[in-house]
Amino acid sequence: MTNLQKTTIVQLIHQEKERLGSYRQVATKADVSEATITQMKKENWALIKDEMWLKVGIAVGYNSNEWQIAETLNYKKVSKICDDAKTHSLFMMIVDKAGIGKSAPLRSYSQINGESGVFYIRCREWAKREFLTELCTTLGIDTGKTYMHIDKLGMKVVEFFAKRTSAKPLLIVDEAGKLKDSALRWFIHLFNEREDEMGVIASGTPDLEQRITRGVKLKKMSFDEIESRFGRSYINLIGATLECTRKICVANGISDAKLQKQIFDDLNPVYKEIQVSKEQATNIKVIDDLRRLKRVIIREQIKLAKI
Repeated sequence: MTNLQKTTIVQLIHQEKERLGSYRQVATKADVSEATITQMKKENWALIKDEMWLKVGIAVGYNSNEWQIAETLNYKKVSKICDDAKTHSLFMMIVDKAGIGKSAPLRSYSQINGESGVFYIRCREWAKREFLTELCTTLGIDTGKTYMHIDKLGMKVVEFFAKRTSAKPLLIVDEAGKLKDSALRWFIHLFNEREDEMGVIASGTPDLEQRITRGVKLKKMSFDEIESRFGRSYINLIGATLECTRKICVANGISDAKLQKQIFDDLNPVYKEIQVSKEQATNIKVIDDLRRLKRVIIREQIKLAKI
């Protein structure tokens, strides 16, 4: 269960307190100790298990039927990448296969940190003008009703982030591989204008990496500059280990340990090399398609609902 979900539950606890009259009554309704409710309110969350959050959440009206995100290794890694990009004003690229779990933690990070200068856009097959127009809309930039030159659109975005330099803004560009070359080249301009004053996370599937590296090799216009701005580094994710799978199951109402293990095994986890430290790497089993995992868990939810 993510901090965003926990924050939502705490807000519902406060609302329920207003309705019932006291936090003790909220605790009674949830069948937990008043101390648990107090720790939740004070954000002393380290020792509170996800099962307890879910129990209290259901009692105060949290919609646990919607798909819930868990703080898996992927979630923590994406959050750390975003933190680094924001804190140090870096342009970074996350590249891994479809379904491994990039978009959900990126959206969650933007929602949690929306008030501290984090902005999120999910791309479609856009050329430069389409991308900048959509980005302006996402950022709430008024572009007027008359035709605006494409370079002026770009400068509107640059000015938007320039006004927020003190917040060290971060722009998350999800599914960046769908952007046309002209849109990708615009990040060179953004970097040149806002270097060391804002961060950018671009996320996509392996074809984005292949497209850029091939462009560099073939000396395609500006591709060497694009790769340079993003540090010539393509960050991969992990997937879901057995422990991650258990957390996702618990967050979505599957608490039986044997069933959790069965779900993990049935999805034929693959071995993946994980870098533990600079000197040490290890192979662990992971599920590398979280969409399949989601479908299996939903199937089990349906089965349990019929019992």
